[in-house]
Amino acid sequence: MIGQIISHYRILEKIGGGGMGIVYKAEDLKLGRHVALKFLPDELANDPQALSRFQREAKAASSLNHPNICTIHEIDEVDGRAFIAMELLEGQTLRHQIGGKPQEIETVLDLGIQIADALDVAHSKGIVHRDIKPENIMLVTNGHSRARVKILDFGLAKRHCVRSMPKQEENLAETVSMETMPGLLVGTVTYMAPEQLQNQPQDARTDIYALGLVLYEMATGANPFVGKTVSLTIANILKEEAPRTRQKDSAASFELNRILLKCLRKHPEERYQSVRELLTDLRDLRRNTLGSLTTQTRDIEPTLLHRFFFLFGATPYRRWEIMHLRMIVWCLLLTYLGWRFMVSASDKWEFILFFLQLACIALLLILLGFLLYTGTSDPGGLPREVRRMAPWVRWSTVTLVLVTWVMAGIVVVSHRVLATFLIVCGTAGGFNYLIFKAAFDRAAFPERPQR
Repeated sequence: MIGQIISHYRILEKIGGGGMGIVYKAEDLKLGRHVALKFLPDELANDPQALSRFQREAKAASSLNHPNICTIHEIDEVDGRAFIAMELLEGQTLRHQIGGKPQEIETVLDLGIQIADALDVAHSKGIVHRDIKPENIMLVTNGHSRARVKILDFGLAKRHCVRSMPKQEENLAETVSMETMPGLLVGTVTYMAPEQLQNQPQDARTDIYALGLVLYEMATGANPFVGKTVSLTIANILKEEAPRTRQKDSAASFELNRILLKCLRKHPEERYQSVRELLTDLRDLRRNTLGSLTTQTRDIEPTLLHRFFFLFGATPYRRWEIMHLRMIVWCLLLTYLGWRFMVSASDKWEFILFFLQLACIALLLILLGFLLYTGTSDPGGLPREVRRMAPWVRWSTVTLVLVTWVMAGIVVVSHRVLATFLIVCGTAGGFNYLIFKAAFDRAAFPERPQR
């Protein structure tokens, strides 16, 4: 079709395609602008159901006027081929943006607010999208640093989405057609609300569920319900609860976790009852988050010392990590001082003290290394391991400090400088860890309230 003139559009190039449409870049010969033309695939051009969905998409989207919804210019038919002329968007899908990686909370909130604001307008006109997923959300930059959301594909949208029993056969046919579209079923089913899968009445709360799932995937980098097969995915959606976001990231926001899990309730009456309620909570959280970051930036003097000890990540979990890294450095320093002690040793008891010190240091390094590794490989299990390892770390540190004091007492006469370093390093590092460890643990891994 490249180079052909369809109506008053000249086809320039193909820019995308899928099971329900092929999209071309075209020039509007009347208005002198570039647009996107969406055609039904040849195999569906004569399918009444596919044509109905195609027309429904155009009518639903064209009735909406919002900066975060792709603008529909017109729908037409030439030589038996229906097409939609729409706004030409240059950017990437949200799926590409996520890429299996958690996004910053500011990004999650910013994009979530834009999507929710667009859905609020659609719902106010009685239109429920029913197919919100990362593939249907475009991010357009247009030279600005802040990405602008554009919601696509209103092909499943309905003004009256409550399904009644007399239409059961029609709904079943729609499901079968989706199953026969390559690649469409998994992409759609993965973000379906339980009531969609069970063929129950649907309303604005169905979109709220899908939006919550999209935001959850942005926050954690993964969809919590995806299984190895479609059947397992459906079973997970119907039966399994989404894990708390803090199981994926120990530094995740409690308030964001509450908002997302409320969106993902199995029963619609337990979710937000309108997108407007969700939008209010997202805006409040963004305001509080930005206010907190602004206060930190204004009040904390960014000296090199502060950067090293406090500001890596500027979260309780990051400070917990830095404390353990400093502990490892402290152990290595005591190892060096212990080796200098052994060089000056004159009897077997001094050798025994050195090897006892090495044993304590080795145990501490294993424990600390295990905790840091667990934080990387299994964030959800880290709080449990921290509490389980705490007594071992505490008593190993106490023993190491006591052994260091004894070593300093032995060489205080013959090697005063070495004795001073042993006393100062052993006391400062050990007591700092013993005094502040519990506070750092509580800040990074607060206990869950008992219900």
